[in-house]
Amino acid sequence: MATPRPRQRKDGTVNWQVPFHYYDCDGVRRCTAESFGEDYEQAVWWCDYLARHGLDQALLMLEAKRGGGESDVLLDGWLTDYADMLLKTRSISPPVYRKYLGIIRNDITPFFGENAPIDAVTQDSDAAWIVFLEQDKGNGAKTIKNKHGFLSAGLRAAVEQRPVALLPFNPGSGMRLPACHGSEIDIFDSEEWELFEELIIERWRPQAEFGLVSMARPSEVGALLVRDVHPVTGAVKINKAWKDSGSRLTLGAPKTERGKRTINIPVQTLDRLDLDRDGDEYLFCTKDNGPIRASCFYEKAWQPARRRLDALARAAAAFNKGDDCLAYRYLSPFTRKALWCGADPVELVARYPAALMTLRHKHLTPYTLRHTGISWKLQDGVPMFVVSRDAGHESVTVTDRIYGHNDRRASESAAQVIAQRLPRVRANMLAGSAA
Repeated sequence: MATPRPRQRKDGTVNWQVPFHYYDCDGVRRCTAESFGEDYEQAVWWCDYLARHGLDQALLMLEAKRGGGESDVLLDGWLTDYADMLLKTRSISPPVYRKYLGIIRNDITPFFGENAPIDAVTQDSDAAWIVFLEQDKGNGAKTIKNKHGFLSAGLRAAVEQRPVALLPFNPGSGMRLPACHGSEIDIFDSEEWELFEELIIERWRPQAEFGLVSMARPSEVGALLVRDVHPVTGAVKINKAWKDSGSRLTLGAPKTERGKRTINIPVQTLDRLDLDRDGDEYLFCTKDNGPIRASCFYEKAWQPARRRLDALARAAAAFNKGDDCLAYRYLSPFTRKALWCGADPVELVARYPAALMTLRHKHLTPYTLRHTGISWKLQDGVPMFVVSRDAGHESVTVTDRIYGHNDRRASESAAQVIAQRLPRVRANMLAGSAA
């Protein structure tokens, strides 16, 4: 590993050099050095960069840095100040602020160096940083997009700095990022939901059904008060949600600007809610009237139902093989000892054989309720702009991108249009063959 070496000039000053070797076009090993004058910190920074990214990239970085002029503003210092400014202006929440500081500490500084100036970020070094995140850090496409978005926004702020811009342009603008291919979401069909609701303890079923028909996010469901639900019309005002504030959760605004909305739930669901209480109490609450947050619903209601589903599927496979003894062993979560008071598991196996097979291979989370509610409405012909508004999406584009494949009406109509051509085309083909 290269290390800075001092070379004394005739006037007594010290010139810090970093020696290295390379091979010329004839394969001959050559030795040379880069000089950094009296700036020992820059020499150390370049040594570290050379060790991590190789000679070619280190020389490109040094050339770009020197070509852009020297800057006294350090990259990590500027980005920290930028994050501080966003927090002070309430553009971001404290959890997001801590996340940004983590990106600086764990991803940006280790790559560019502690003493890297702000103009050390070039288009070449930015591209190398993306490769570093993907290959060295093992980050996924969405994570890289989020981290690069923060760096690019900080560099854009440096370009817009007044009265004197810190950078002539934003090197992160227009950078191509790894493609982000989101996996297709899983939803319940009618029979699958009927089975899964049977596996949820009675005490949690109203909340689960409410999450499905309201299409509300779990964090929004847990923040609702009794007075947010109209007892006659079923209109529900959604204007708050639980937010992560680090060590605890706090009430804040919904996820998007359009998240503040009023939706309607079916009267059948309304009848299952306990609305004969004080309006300031939580709609879904614990035994001591505390809020049921998303994590509580997941641990107390969702996970036990998932375990029962897995046990039921294993028992069904054992029954099919004729091993009744093993099947009943799998059904231990449905015994009195397990405090099960629901339907007979053997009857569930007989009634839902197809749903048991399909549900086992689906990734089910409380968010599946929201996905299912949105998808069912689109499948049943509710206009997409209405579904998008009630779901609290930022735009119809978001709804179409994630759930548009569930609305098959346009494709079905298109199929009928092209079908009208087929008889005439086939008739012409038959006439041609006869001739």
